[in-house]
Amino acid sequence: MRLIAAALSAALLTLGATACGSGSDAAPANCTAKVPDDQLVKPGTLTYATNATLPPMQYVEGDEVVGMRIDLANELAKRLCLRTEVVNVPFDAQVPGVQGHRWDMINTGMFYTPPRAETMNLVPYEVQAVGVAVAAGNPKQIKGREDLSGRTLAVEAPGYEFDTLNMLNEQFTAQGKAPIQLRTFQTNADAFQALSAGQVDGASIVESVMSFYQQGGRFETVVRGLNRAPLALGFAKDRKPVADAVAAELTAMRSDGWMKSLFDEYGVTGFDGELAVTTGPLPVQP
Repeated sequence: MRLIAAALSAALLTLGATACGSGSDAAPANCTAKVPDDQLVKPGTLTYATNATLPPMQYVEGDEVVGMRIDLANELAKRLCLRTEVVNVPFDAQVPGVQGHRWDMINTGMFYTPPRAETMNLVPYEVQAVGVAVAAGNPKQIKGREDLSGRTLAVEAPGYEFDTLNMLNEQFTAQGKAPIQLRTFQTNADAFQALSAGQVDGASIVESVMSFYQQGGRFETVVRGLNRAPLALGFAKDRKPVADAVAAELTAMRSDGWMKSLFDEYGVTGFDGELAVTTGPLPVQP
């Protein structure tokens, strides 16, 4: 897995949610775009939204947005014969933004859910689960999901991690156990800042980001595998040609080994189902 300089940690703990754009200046030469201009926000350009606070998946380095999902989008655009433009915005702005044609694609590690698939065209491609990190040494002795009962956890909201903890609280309540006390933050970096300051017992985040926050020995992961599910790229319902074109290139990238190479580099599990616009429940990989 690619490692990021530890010095980036402090910067990300204070990174605000801002909008910015960057990307390739020109489409690949000597090829014809595989998506018509009338299906794109900007002619000849794959414009996508991401929340760049999840290293090493997507994060800000200098004045650029980089990471695994940025590499994925760049390769998709190359194969589609398009330029790229990335817009860094909080997650809660991304769904209305794609529906309102402010960008063509959501590329932020968005979890697939059947209700979301009714409002957007979703293409599953990756699998993740939610975990919980604590201060190094695990001072509260949290060793599993049952130990989360009655604890105070920091979590980004809205989002899949927040929903996962609320589902777990429903189980605790039904069992007569104390619920988790949730403290919500705009970004995961803010959640880990609260954990660093001793304001909460733990912080919840997707597992792929855990390795970054464990650098330097300040935090450790104590709970893994919560609510495992596919992640998806998102598109507007009335822009299915864009979604279909991206799905076709993802399928080619899986067939020729490019996707496996990328996922292996970052320690990510690929979705093993069809890479296509999908609706309804999906099987959960172990």
